[in-house]
Amino acid sequence: MAWSNIFLQLITGAGPVIGEGLLEGWETSIELESFEWGCDYERSHDKSGGGLAGGLTGAVSGALGLSGKNIKMNPLKMTKRFDIASSQIHFCVDRNLPVLSASLTVLNIKHGGRAIHEPGFTLVATDGYFRDVELTLSPSGNAVEVKEVINLEFKSIVITYLKRVGKDSVPTNPCFYTAPDV
Repeated sequence: MAWSNIFLQLITGAGPVIGEGLLEGWETSIELESFEWGCDYERSHDKSGGGLAGGLTGAVSGALGLSGKNIKMNPLKMTKRFDIASSQIHFCVDRNLPVLSASLTVLNIKHGGRAIHEPGFTLVATDGYFRDVELTLSPSGNAVEVKEVINLEFKSIVITYLKRVGKDSVPTNPCFYTAPDV
């Protein structure tokens, strides 16, 4: 039995990262305890131009999405147990190797006649790198577990949710964003 319903599949500059997933179908994936991600959106009004010409310039720039828009994607923060995948993640941090793709899946746990675990939420981050990895000791009963908090910076993200309609899972419209080159 898996201890989580959140699974990560990583492809780095050193190749795929193999995890220790315990759930059937996810054996080579990395089990996550938790994750968090967000983005900040700021929009400012262009105050540089005055009068009719400045107003028209601001309106046209705004309509084209050229002025005052700023979306900053925060890193994808993942918490996991220290496992076989940890050595390859640390290798990538030490060598500053890229993360080509990080695919995170949260399974819907279903009880009944159909498949017990079905993908419900997916987040795919591409073109990134590990910003940092922090190790912590966490008490667990009479023992102590080593846990990792991994921060992944990336340039592109796609989020999809599979909505349950009757007996079938139907994908909703994906949310995607690619950061502009700075």
